Formats: sequence, C-alpha cells, structure tokens
Amino acid sequence: MKDDDLDPDKIYEASKVLNLNEKATMKEIKESYRRLIKKWHPDKCQQNPDICKAKTEEIINAYRIIIKYCHYQKYSFKKEDIISNLPIEKQMDEDWKNRFGNDPLWG
Repeated sequence: MKDDDLDPDKIYEASKVLNLNEKATMKEIKESYRRLIKKWHPDKCQQNPDICKAKTEEIINAYRIIIKYCHYQKYSFKKEDIISNLPIEKQMDEDWKNRFGNDPLWG
C-alpha cells in the first residue's frame, strides 16, 4: 500500500464510502465493511455486474485505507482530526500545503 493512502482527503472519503460516523469503533468499521461487501458483491448484486464489481473494489480500497489509518492508536474520522492523528512527517506535509500551497513560488 502506498504512503499517500494516508492523505487526509483519502481517509475522509474512505470513511464516507464505508458510511462511518466520526467516532466509529473498530467493530463498527468491520460490520459496515461486511454489510457493504455482502450488498455489492457481484454474485449477489441485482444490478449491472460491472457496477457491482467497481463498487466492491471501491469498498475494499476504502477499507484498506481505513485499517491502515486505524493502526495509529487514536483515530477519528472528523476531517480536522485526521491530520492531527497522522504520523508527524505527514502532518508536516499538510502544514506545508496549508502554509505555502497557494503561493505560486512554492506550489
């Protein structure tokens, strides 16, 4: 898994794909993943198989991102909390983007 999976926007979007609330427990994360996989699995889905396969892949990718993020002991899916819970080097990347992202010399 790539290190850019710890991008705060990706984590936030992954939490939305899995329908997680801001303080979801590990049990709730797993239950949501299992429920969605059962619903969208290509063998059980009543819609177009291509749509079901794409949705299943999206759910699996979102779950991988969330699990990687949750390996850090303190976690929350509130957008502003995501950055503060990342490893320090990723926090510094976000701080850099916030400070210099709009500056044409640094962008």
